[in-house]
Amino acid sequence: MNLEEFEKEVRDLFDSDLVERAKNLKKSGNIFNPIFYIFFTRIVELSAIINDMILPNRYELEELLRTRKDFLQIDYGTIGETMRRAWLYERERGVEFTFSNSVEDMMYLLYRMGKLQGKLDRLIMKYAEWEKNKLVELYFTILKVLLELEDRINREIKEESNLSD
Repeated sequence: MNLEEFEKEVRDLFDSDLVERAKNLKKSGNIFNPIFYIFFTRIVELSAIINDMILPNRYELEELLRTRKDFLQIDYGTIGETMRRAWLYERERGVEFTFSNSVEDMMYLLYRMGKLQGKLDRLIMKYAEWEKNKLVELYFTILKVLLELEDRINREIKEESNLSD
């Protein structure tokens, strides 16, 4: 297994458009953070591996990824309904939620996340070796990339804020 190649392929999934829209969401005060969402879903999968809830084999890993995908699809419907109800609530009270200013970026990111998670799943399966410690290393590599990406976004926002002051 080549962790350096795997890490590069994971990094390449997060193109500049996705990063810019994630920054826009964060700057607008939107509650949704796509990097954290991916981080959280992958840390749950990692926990299942570490705690022996799944065995390190192709079938069980595919089942874990499929289950996450099924729940993600439910999330899209729930998020859409939540946004619709928030819009109704805003109209009722006459004041917008701050997240309303970035709904376009949020919807774009939600759409991209489904595809991104699928690509990440395929990378995991491509590089997987059926030993627990090797799977754990793949997941920690993903988490490292996500933490670095979140840190980069936060720094860029801070730098942009300092420039505008």
